Amino acid sequence: MKKLYSLLGSILGFIIILIFGLKNIQALTGFSFEGMQDILGYFNLVQQYLIYALAGLAGMEFVAGKRIIRFVFFLILAFVVISTFFPDVLSTVM
Repeated sequence: MKKLYSLLGSILGFIIILIFGLKNIQALTGFSFEGMQDILGYFNLVQQYLIYALAGLAGMEFVAGKRIIRFVFFLILAFVVISTFFPDVLSTVM
């Protein structure tokens, strides 16, 4: 399982760096066209999801084979994802 997590993490890391590079090139050159802000907005959204996915994969790779620690990690990961992407759920529960 660790090899799968490592492979997926490597792919996500590459995509994240690629998105950062594209955004930096656009910022440095000032290249723009109609709809560029929409594209950059999508890049930001995808980048945020990918960073969470990469951190989750790295954590799962770390806790692979450790049952109790893995359960605690999944609880923390679920809390972070829910509180980040669905903040209304936490305010409803509280």
